[in-house]
Amino acid sequence: MTQQQNNLLKLQTELSHFGLNPTEWTLEKVQTWSYVIRNKIDKSFALYGKLQSNRKTPTWKSIDLVAL
Repeated sequence: MTQQQNNLLKLQTELSHFGLNPTEWTLEKVQTWSYVIRNKIDKSFALYGKLQSNRKTPTWKSIDLVAL
């Protein structure tokens, strides 16, 4: 597994820190430090996540509601 895949898996898992079930969401990279987090069942339910880099591993800085 590449470093990028490891980082994506870590970010996916960290969604639980925000009360989200990681298996119910997909991550879509928008820019280097931001992702759209979309519900797998209801594609119109989306969140916008910003990253911060701690050491060499990115973590979520914030997650905001985009659309319901």
